[in-house]
Amino acid sequence: MVLVAPSLADGELAVLEALAPTQAGEAARASILAQGLPTKRNEAFKWSDLRAALQDGVPKPSGSAGMVPACWQDALVIDFTPEGFGLEGDKDAGLVIESEESLPLEDVVGVESLAAGFAPRALVLRITSQQSRPIFLRRHPGAPMRVRVELKAETNLTLVDTSLGEAGLASALIEAELATGATLTRYSLQQGGNKAIDLSHCRVTIGAGATYEATSLMFGAHFARAETLARLIGAGGYCRIRGAYLLAGSSHADMTSKIIHLSPDTFTEELFKGAVQDRARGVFQGKILVERGAQQTDARQNHHALMLTEGAQIDAKPELEIYADDVQCAHGNTIGALDEEALFYLRQRGIPENQAKALLIEAFVTEVFDTLSEQDVRDWFNDQARTWLKSRVG
Repeated sequence: MVLVAPSLADGELAVLEALAPTQAGEAARASILAQGLPTKRNEAFKWSDLRAALQDGVPKPSGSAGMVPACWQDALVIDFTPEGFGLEGDKDAGLVIESEESLPLEDVVGVESLAAGFAPRALVLRITSQQSRPIFLRRHPGAPMRVRVELKAETNLTLVDTSLGEAGLASALIEAELATGATLTRYSLQQGGNKAIDLSHCRVTIGAGATYEATSLMFGAHFARAETLARLIGAGGYCRIRGAYLLAGSSHADMTSKIIHLSPDTFTEELFKGAVQDRARGVFQGKILVERGAQQTDARQNHHALMLTEGAQIDAKPELEIYADDVQCAHGNTIGALDEEALFYLRQRGIPENQAKALLIEAFVTEVFDTLSEQDVRDWFNDQARTWLKSRVG
């Protein structure tokens, strides 16, 4: 029997019931009993009130996990359902797959603690040699996912994850450790209905000469928050994160990142772009922390967004916190409307207004994907954005 603080809301009680009976679940339960779910009173959640989003309880799951896109047909597919996870396809040599109990994270509260608490088991992927086959993580509606990835020195892995449920609470926690010279490339697609709660957190430790590259596209949900915490602990570490969001109706999407430079000669490049219309809300929070010993850090962070209609909301908070004196760091943030001159130019050439707007928004947002080296992956992201624009704008 769980003793519950009388101040907890009905939604928080429902979350307590949904947590797994594991050490991680008990840790998350203790955190909620002590502090409740994050609200706008918490600085990190001031534009993303999780308690309010869950005030009516945990939505019943519905929808489909979707098909595996053509560009990932050769991938090893791992399906995460409310009952557990299963594998489909062959795996490369040098990939060890194990399962272990979901353990609590140390001194952590928030989305990552919840994601750990919802998952009864953690899937462990150990990479001991170069991988030619991507791993496709497919989350079914309402399914928890916890994955721990360990890349040994000079190895590589491409990881793809999707969350497409119409309703329900889906959570994901990805923990990755990159040894010397390892490379992890991650692609992520999120799209949820107006009864979907989507919580994801990625924690990455980047060793000497290692590379982490992540690209994501979010269409939001009733509440969607994607967090990244990256720690560069070895000289020559590289972190590159690209993110895009397209939001309409009453959808909500929050892209939050914190990059910590702990070693000298490390590099971060972040680019986020978005477009929001109707009563939707887009949130960007990005912090780059350069510790005292991380001399010769090169860190760049940019966020640019379009407000397409009155009533749309975009909140942005870019931050630099620097304690080293030999660094090159910069950040930029712009929020505006469509270029009227560019729109007039297209209209003058016979392009209907809605189509012209869609073309301009597509060119603006999909710049995030322009530097992807794989043409089929770039086309996949661009096609997702184009389909959304045709249904909402064009």
